[in-house]
Amino acid sequence: MEISDSATHLFSQSQDALGQWLHIPGWIALPALILLAAVIIDLVLHFTLNRMERRLCDSPRRWDDPILHGLRLPLRWWVWITALMVGLGIIGAHFEIERLTAVLSRLGALITLLLVGWGGIRLFRRLEQRLVFPPVKCHAKPVDPTSASALTKIVGAVLIVTLLLIGLQILGVSMSSILAMGGFGGLVIGFAARDVIANFFGGMVVHLDKPFVVGDWIRSPERQIEGIVEDIGWRLTTVRTFAGPPLYVPNAWFSQISVETPTRMVSRRLWETIGIRYQDIGKIENITHDIRDLLQQHEEINQDELITVNFVTYGQYSLDIMIYAFTRETDWQRFHEIKQGILLKIRDIIDQHGACLALPTSRLYLPEGLDREDGERGGTRVHRERESGDDNGASRSSGDRHRPSRAPGPSDDSEGEGDA
Repeated sequence: MEISDSATHLFSQSQDALGQWLHIPGWIALPALILLAAVIIDLVLHFTLNRMERRLCDSPRRWDDPILHGLRLPLRWWVWITALMVGLGIIGAHFEIERLTAVLSRLGALITLLLVGWGGIRLFRRLEQRLVFPPVKCHAKPVDPTSASALTKIVGAVLIVTLLLIGLQILGVSMSSILAMGGFGGLVIGFAARDVIANFFGGMVVHLDKPFVVGDWIRSPERQIEGIVEDIGWRLTTVRTFAGPPLYVPNAWFSQISVETPTRMVSRRLWETIGIRYQDIGKIENITHDIRDLLQQHEEINQDELITVNFVTYGQYSLDIMIYAFTRETDWQRFHEIKQGILLKIRDIIDQHGACLALPTSRLYLPEGLDREDGERGGTRVHRERESGDDNGASRSSGDRHRPSRAPGPSDDSEGEGDA
C-alpha cells in the first residue's frame, strides 16, 4: 500500500512539473507525452523487429523466427493500447471519475489476454511451417504435416482454454463456480453433442495413431471411401476423390471401419493368368521356364518377393499358366506401364515356341460312319434336286397358266351325268 501511495505521489509531482514547464495543464500534457512516446516506441519496434525477423529466417534454429513472428504485431498493439489506457486514466483521475480507473484496469487486462492469444496463434502457425519445412542449415529432421498440425492444435487449444479461464477470473467469476458449472454443463453438452465429441476424439486418435497422413491415398470398402487425404481436422477429414469432388468424412467413422493406405505399400502385385491352346501342351514346360527367367531378370521385379510361374489347371478351352510377382514400383500409372511391357514380352515368348494364346472355342464330333465330306456332297445334291424341282414346278405352273380354256359342251354334260 505504501508503494502504491508513493508511486501516485511521484506521478502527481511529475504531472505538475510537466505542466509548469510546458505552460499547459498537466492532465493534458502528460497523456500527450505518453502518446508521443508510444509513437517513438512503435517506430523503433517496427524497424528493429522487421530487420531481426529477416535475419532470423536464415537461422538454423526453428524456434527463434516463430517466436519473433508471433510477438511482433501483438507487442506493437500492446504499446498503443497501454498508452491509450494510461492517458484515459490520467484524464479520469483529473475529473475524479473513480470507477474509470478500475474499468480501464480490467479492460486492459482482458485486451492483454487477447493479444497473448493472438500472438500464440501466430507463433504456432509459423512453428508448424518450420517443423514441416525446417531451415536450410537446420540438422533436425522434418516432421510430417499431420504430427506438426496435431502438436500445434493441441498446444493452441490448451492456451485458449487457459486464457479463457484467466479472463473469467478477471471478470470476477470464482473458479469453484466455473468448475461446478463446467461439470454440469459438460454433462449436458455431452448428451446434446455426443457426435461432435466423438468426432473430436476420433480426430485426436487419428493424429496420435497416424493410420494415414495428409497426402496419403486411402480407401475403405465398408463406407465407399477412396481418395487423397487433403486435411485432417478436429471434426472432419477432407478426402479428394478421384472423380474430383471432395468428400468430408466424420472422424468418428475411422474408429469403426477398416482403412487401407495404398500409398504405404512397398511393392505392387502382378497376378495374371495366361491361357495356351490344348494343341500346345507339349510346349508348356518350356514356356513357363522362359517366363520365369524373364521375371527373375527383370529390373523392375522385386526379387525379394515371391515369383511364381506355373501351369495350374486344365481350363474349359485353355491350359492356364499363373504368373505371380511383385514390382518395385508402387505408382499406379508406372505399374501399369511395367505390366504392359511384361505382358508383351510374354506374348513374344509364346510366339517363339510356336504356340498360340487360347480363344473360347467349341468342337463338334460327328457319329461314326458319317463322313463329313459325304454329308456335304449329299447336302449339295439334295439342294440341287430341290432347286431343279422348284424350276420344274414353276414351268408347269406357267404352262397351266397359259393353256386356253374351252367352253363347256354337251359331251361334258353327258360325262358329268355318267360320272354321277
